[in-house]
Amino acid sequence: MPLSRRTFLAAAVPAATAPRFSFGLVADLQYADQDPAGQRDYRRSIEKLRAAREGFARERLAFVAQLGDLVDGGLANLDRMLPEWNRLAPPRYHVLGNHDIAIDRPTLLARLKLKRAYYSFTVRNWQFVVLDGTDPTVPAQTTLAGLRARKEPNAQTWNGGLGQAQMTWLRRELDAARRQGRRAILFCHFPVLPESCRPEHLLWNWREVLALLDSSPAAAAWFNGHDHRGGYAVRAGLHHVTLAGVVEHEVRDSARVVDVFARRLVLRREGESDGRELRLQDR
Repeated sequence: MPLSRRTFLAAAVPAATAPRFSFGLVADLQYADQDPAGQRDYRRSIEKLRAAREGFARERLAFVAQLGDLVDGGLANLDRMLPEWNRLAPPRYHVLGNHDIAIDRPTLLARLKLKRAYYSFTVRNWQFVVLDGTDPTVPAQTTLAGLRARKEPNAQTWNGGLGQAQMTWLRRELDAARRQGRRAILFCHFPVLPESCRPEHLLWNWREVLALLDSSPAAAAWFNGHDHRGGYAVRAGLHHVTLAGVVEHEVRDSARVVDVFARRLVLRREGESDGRELRLQDR
């Protein structure tokens, strides 16, 4: 039987150049049964998710994660969107975003089959750390008042923070990854590096989180959504990637595949062989 072009090309790649594994990412699908607002075409997000799903199916992915704002709030929207998401074949992971939590939190977590909104998992000796930037233990009114008093650009009700219990947990996760010789990739809805986004989108306590990341030799990359425009920056060898929001962009310009190699990550479009190379440094 003749080989397809894709199979032939895959077979032609030397084993030494093949990634250890790959995973898929999307952010800010933000589906809602409502009319478009500006660049946000809410209803088309189902169509875009289907297109992303078809593209991801052509890849050999260890998992797919959505980085928050699966819906623009509302349980009816979640009930419409979630079955489409669950048709993805690889293992699937959720990150909570600010629009998601318009749904009652216990109900939301139950529908997403999450015991807790921050958790971790491993793939081939890589640690993946999922963070909850909508942490309900953060005192929102007090935090916002302090940020506004300092005229901070991220003093916005549509941002969020990590509470102290979660920060303690994150420190332990990174320490454990270091002890076990693992590198860590972190997922959060919100960015923590001003150069990787528009600063008004930053996590409320981004400085505290960034200081922790800077001190961790295990941390390799931080992936987030929230700023629909997208962005990228690197600080002290740690890569910060803001994915463009699907609700405002075509799948080609928003959904991404990440190839994981021993000393680098490659961020690319589905079906393409090259993309942005993120070199991993000893930290």
